[in-house]
Amino acid sequence: MSKAATTALAFSCDRHTPPSDFAAAAAAAAQSGVVDELLIWDQMTNFWPRQLWHPDNSPMAAIIPDLDSYSDAFAMSAYLAASVPDIGMTISTDAIRRGPAELTQTMMTLANMTGGKAKVMIGAGEAKQVTPYGWKRSEGLARLEDQLKGFNALWDSTEPVDLPGNHWTFKQAWLGQSRTQRPNIWALGGGPKLFDLATTYADGISAIVPCVAPTPESWAQTVSTMKTELERKGRDPEQFEFGIWFMSLVHEDTDLLARALDNPLMRWMAGVFGRLDQSAWDAEGIEPPLPRDWHYAVKLLPVKWTQPEIDGLLSRTTHEMAKKSFVYGTPESVAAQVEQYIDAGATWVSVCDILPLLLDPADAQAGLARNIEICARLKKAGNP
Repeated sequence: MSKAATTALAFSCDRHTPPSDFAAAAAAAAQSGVVDELLIWDQMTNFWPRQLWHPDNSPMAAIIPDLDSYSDAFAMSAYLAASVPDIGMTISTDAIRRGPAELTQTMMTLANMTGGKAKVMIGAGEAKQVTPYGWKRSEGLARLEDQLKGFNALWDSTEPVDLPGNHWTFKQAWLGQSRTQRPNIWALGGGPKLFDLATTYADGISAIVPCVAPTPESWAQTVSTMKTELERKGRDPEQFEFGIWFMSLVHEDTDLLARALDNPLMRWMAGVFGRLDQSAWDAEGIEPPLPRDWHYAVKLLPVKWTQPEIDGLLSRTTHEMAKKSFVYGTPESVAAQVEQYIDAGATWVSVCDILPLLLDPADAQAGLARNIEICARLKKAGNP
């Protein structure tokens, strides 16, 4: 039987859609009583090359001109927190594009707005978010260390702080004495260095399934290893959170889901994102569609992909690989799959359903109800 986990509804806030539409969706989530938080990701551009976004691949392309016109995640979180004050806010971002003092100040503000129900998940960064804008992706882990140490230093002291850092150094840094509500700060991603930083400085960690942990057993092993490390460092493992984003396709029509797996938009995601480490396909007896040392976070710059390169990747990404790259099915089926990961140690879950990108507008709007149904099933399973 699953334990109760925190549920988060993923929001991809674009600038083509009126903000009031997102506020209405947030209100529906809050009123459901089964959604604890909204998850808003801080993106500059999306995953897909522009060539793939056209009406032949999705009817939504006739309405939404592009997939890259993101709203600022922090501004939208504040707007939604003011619109729907009873729901928590989680923002995923990277360690590169905002300084630790500025990010700490913003998160303190958001925590005050939400009664303490605010968290930020910080990763080492994606090339597509940083490289085109003058930042260096190679600095991500060192900057993540600065972010985590900087947040703790600023929160724990009500006096000016001196703190040497890799890229940011505090010299009598001062954000005042107010400590009304503490935001949570998590690491986002994987790898030995990030895990070490998380277990040393963070309140939790989150990863993406099935891209990183393709089975509940593999996730259970990750949780067990990290809990052992937390104990070794003198921290209480039960006070540390383990979050999962589920890259999902959710619908009642199983034939539609089967077709979606062959859609170029989904096939592309399977190729570049189905296993974040391309070499992980080897363990499943599958030839990786990209070089084994290729990792989307370091290499993917969608704007630069040519049509022949796109066609080549799609030709190398099979239907079987697409099936292994998503948690997919009916709301009932997806909830059951998520429950297995909760049983394996996840304490926070978000079903990130990207199927609405392929649907007609009316059906796409029903995606909200499907996600709320999943949250309801998870809450019922955790509170029988």
